[in-house]
Amino acid sequence: MTQFQHYQPTKITFGAGEIKQIGQLTAKYGTRCLIVSEPIFAAVKPAYDRIFSLLEEQGIKVTHFDGVVPNPPTSVVELGRQVAVEAKCDVILAIGGGSSIDTAKIISATINVDLLDWEHWFATYDSPFGDIQPLPAETVPLIAVPTTSGTGSQVTHAAVITNAEQHAKLTLFHPDFYPREALIDPELMLTLPARMTAMTGFDAFSHAFESFTGSKPSPFVDSMALQAMTLVVDNLPNVVDDGSDLFGRCQLAMADTLGGIALANGGAGAPHPLGEILGSKKTNLPHGLTLAVVYPAYTQIQWRKQPERYAQVAELFGAVGSTEEKAQSLSIHLVTFLKHIGLESNLTQVGVTKEDVESLEPAFCFDLPLTTGEEMKQVLRASLV
Repeated sequence: MTQFQHYQPTKITFGAGEIKQIGQLTAKYGTRCLIVSEPIFAAVKPAYDRIFSLLEEQGIKVTHFDGVVPNPPTSVVELGRQVAVEAKCDVILAIGGGSSIDTAKIISATINVDLLDWEHWFATYDSPFGDIQPLPAETVPLIAVPTTSGTGSQVTHAAVITNAEQHAKLTLFHPDFYPREALIDPELMLTLPARMTAMTGFDAFSHAFESFTGSKPSPFVDSMALQAMTLVVDNLPNVVDDGSDLFGRCQLAMADTLGGIALANGGAGAPHPLGEILGSKKTNLPHGLTLAVVYPAYTQIQWRKQPERYAQVAELFGAVGSTEEKAQSLSIHLVTFLKHIGLESNLTQVGVTKEDVESLEPAFCFDLPLTTGEEMKQVLRASLV
């Protein structure tokens, strides 16, 4: 008998042009709003100006924290938290990619905490499933507006934060990290550069793949994951070639959201911890790229454990033959796909050396389904070729 749990508390508003609702939506939760984002650049300034105007029309006082950086460290979270406390914000609006949304999640969860003990947080809220410890204080309502299609953070309970003391990217989990609402408007993604589109799109694919081949399958996870992967395979190359393709942007935004929901319920596999380690040690490597350069080797090593599922994924790329033949071919199809969207497919291509890989070995202390620590080392070594 099939048994599973599935949880998704975030209310989703999806569609091109739906950003027009952001004022009324935010006003349901508060009157003093902290906007959390990376620094605004020229291409996106009109969209931000419009959002500020829509909020002000509803009588909402806006405070803008634009200090988010990629792979946000604890120090950035603390700065944003201080801004929110001083402005007495009662609602938080995250605008941007995963770094902005993840930073906003922790600000939301810590704004009412007197003293932020990072050692306690990293030790206590480090598991996506199982026993959940209550947060030390009430959270402030969080609304997420993604401007990329990849992280899925707008529909997950995870926040990736860099531990400044350990120089390591770590993931915090808690059900209260789910945003109250997510407003997903693909028009906001039209200005995303081609390479960023490719990297975030492959991140969405990897969320779906890892939940589909993970240890917590369910009819919901499987269905969402397969649909998300199909949408990425069918649309990402076209959108990389033509960033103004609004239909394709809508399809990728849907893939991102489906992949995030699948990930939150199915869990991540080994490539994500590998990517986080590479991202923390080689900080010039964006998250989606760290996944791209390990995935071909990972699937080449792992396909024998789940040939039927790997074959199903390979079929999305046009693989034919027996189940074993299709499953074994997935790594080759991934290399071809990554080349098509302009991404590298091994560590050597992005400047990671054998010495770099060997220096990462002490960090491998994972208890992940389907993959041992030694196999993870093997994946990194194989990714050098």
